[in-house]
Amino acid sequence: MGRQPRSRRIFLAIATLGLMVLASACGTGPGGGEGGPAATKSAVAVGQLAPDFELPDLDGNPVSLSDFDGQVRLVDFWATWCAPCREEVPMFKEFHEQFGPEGFAVLAISMDDDGALVEEFVAEHQIPYPNLLGNAEVEQTFGPIVGYPMAFLLDRDGTIVETFVGAKPRKVLEQKIRQLLGPEA
Repeated sequence: MGRQPRSRRIFLAIATLGLMVLASACGTGPGGGEGGPAATKSAVAVGQLAPDFELPDLDGNPVSLSDFDGQVRLVDFWATWCAPCREEVPMFKEFHEQFGPEGFAVLAISMDDDGALVEEFVAEHQIPYPNLLGNAEVEQTFGPIVGYPMAFLLDRDGTIVETFVGAKPRKVLEQKIRQLLGPEA
C-alpha cells in the first residue's frame, strides 16, 4: 500500500484537529452534541422535581427557583466565555419577551468566576431575564454539569421534562415550551 499524497495527509490532520476542537467546545462532555440529553448520571433526572436553590442576582439580591413556581422554567447553566452560550442569548431574549406573559421564565446561572464580567456581558447585551451567580453547591445539586451550556426545562409543577447539553435547537425548544404553556401560547 503506497503513501497518501501530502495534501491528503494534511487535510486529514486538519479535519481531525477540527473535530477535536468542536468536541471540546465549552467543555461539552460525553452528553454533548447539539441539544442532546445528558448521557452521564445526573443528580437530577427527567421526571423528578427540580431542587430548589437560592442564588444572588447581579445586584446581590437572593433569587430562588421557587420564586417562579407555577411558571414553565428554563434553568440554563452558562458562562460568558462559552461561544454556544453567547449564541443562545438572542433566542432566550425572544422567548422571554414572547412567552413571559404566558408564564415562561428563563433563569440563567452563570458559572463564571468573576461576577463583574457577567454584569458587563448582561448590560452589553441588554439581557432582560434573571441572571444569577452560580456556585459549586448549585452545580453539585444539578450536576454533574458536563459542559456549557447545560439546561433543564421544567413544567409549571417544577418537574424536569427535558435536559439539554450543548446548544439547544430553537425549533425543538420552542415546541416544548409551547406544549408546556398550553394551547394559549
